[in-house]
Amino acid sequence: MKKVILLLVILIFSFSMASPVKAESASLYLSPSSGSFLIGSTFTVSTFLNTEGSEINVVWADLKFPPEILQITSPTTGSSFISEWIIPPNYSNERGMISFKGGVPGGIITSAGLVSSVTFRAVTSGKAKIEFSEGSKVLLNDGKGTDILTNIRGGEYQILIPPPEGPKVFSPTHPNPNVWY
Repeated sequence: MKKVILLLVILIFSFSMASPVKAESASLYLSPSSGSFLIGSTFTVSTFLNTEGSEINVVWADLKFPPEILQITSPTTGSSFISEWIIPPNYSNERGMISFKGGVPGGIITSAGLVSSVTFRAVTSGKAKIEFSEGSKVLLNDGKGTDILTNIRGGEYQILIPPPEGPKVFSPTHPNPNVWY
């Protein structure tokens, strides 16, 4: 009898060890993740979330950017899936930081959920990396605040000096270039 009980315990233990454990994970990424822009121009970068099948309820994304190369003109949250902002998006062009802290009561599962979009102005030439800080988090909707952020992908943008415009052509006797004289 002891052998049968021992065999049953071993069998139950081996089945419980063999059952797959679902690893919870989520990814934050920027889109576009690269590009070339001219000094003086503006461009928009969006932060997206992929919950990879997990239900989450809080996103805490902190981004760093080089303030000597880029300046934020406006963060927007209009079409974000975040319904409640714990702290509204805020930024500092002096420190090169922008922060998004929001939640979704009841949770959400998404493969490409828009957290926010940010419009940058290219100030000087150079390579501008926009990166997520280590303080970024995505919390599982489990009532425990389990951080499941496992993958982050920032962006790299080349800011270029605009080419010279060339000479301006003008005629005081024929001022309209769209009319045949």
